[in-house]
Amino acid sequence: MPSSVPNPTGSKEPSATPYGPHNSFPKDDFPQYGGKISIIYRSADQKIVAATATETGTTSLTYPCDEFFYVTNGWTDVKIHGGDEFRLNTGDFIYLTKGTTVDFVFGPDFTNAAVFIDSKPVTLV
Repeated sequence: MPSSVPNPTGSKEPSATPYGPHNSFPKDDFPQYGGKISIIYRSADQKIVAATATETGTTSLTYPCDEFFYVTNGWTDVKIHGGDEFRLNTGDFIYLTKGTTVDFVFGPDFTNAAVFIDSKPVTLV
């Protein structure tokens, strides 16, 4: 399989289709979450972003957009303000809606694949 090449401009050209192992895309520092991020796809209007990330430590976030993420390795403890508290493990997923406040504790070697969606350009990543 050739090197994984992201599509950060939302090109509709079939040759711009990003594919490959989730951990093979170019990575940038993701200091607000103590890790690295790979932007795999960003739509031309920037309202949809697909990414993979490694994250460490703890954080609290009020979501500025919707996020679907799938845990590709490790675990994270999740506490939804006004909702449940639980652990997501490898293979689990969650869909968080804009405005939801969540506390996270990321386990060692935590990684995820995520899609961010909003009615305006996504600025979280």
